[in-house]
Amino acid sequence: MAPIPDFPLIGGYLPTSFLDWEGKVAAVVFLTGCNFRCPFCHNAPLATGMAEGLKTEPVLSDILRRRRFLDGVVVSGGEPTLYRRLPELLTWFRDVAKIPVKLDTNGSRPDVLDRLLVGGLVEAVAMDIKAPWEKYADLAGTPVDTDQVRASLALLKPLGTFLELRTTFVPDLLSIEDLRRIRLQLEDDPRWIVQLFQPAHALDPALRDSPPPSRREIEASLEGVKVRG
Repeated sequence: MAPIPDFPLIGGYLPTSFLDWEGKVAAVVFLTGCNFRCPFCHNAPLATGMAEGLKTEPVLSDILRRRRFLDGVVVSGGEPTLYRRLPELLTWFRDVAKIPVKLDTNGSRPDVLDRLLVGGLVEAVAMDIKAPWEKYADLAGTPVDTDQVRASLALLKPLGTFLELRTTFVPDLLSIEDLRRIRLQLEDDPRWIVQLFQPAHALDPALRDSPPPSRREIEASLEGVKVRG
């Protein structure tokens, strides 16, 4: 067997997940660094680059050893499109491990996303839709070029590739009316999911004592929208 390439450190590894790729058993590889600072982020050490790095060789060896028992690998973050050798890593999953990949992204780098899609390196994508366009900077915690996010959305929406669009509902930062506006800007795409904010590990300490959002309120206000969490 060919040696595993020496990729840069990753942020974390979950050998088995039943939640990160709907209907599939997947390993999850977490990459560090993010160009957003969402106050509600629950992966703050990964987003800020403070997570203790893991060497890739033992992680990839484990995935290779267990590939017959896995339906795929989820590459998450942080923001994975910032990882400087992401195309090479995904090529390794496809050509050596021969295992499908789902990518989690904030959609801020459509140029990278386009290369991955054209190269056939991902079979599924989950993209965050943080807020109505006019409130994006508030939820992202930094100025955002929403034209870039829209470009990623335009790349993904027509594809047969599995797609999930997801918004984390943080009652202190978003209203039910905001969710309605997001639904409208997505043209009522049935692949949109509302995730319930989990306050315990939020990047912004002021949000950690926030009351959890009400699933019942969302379901009553947004008929037909899937709610997770």
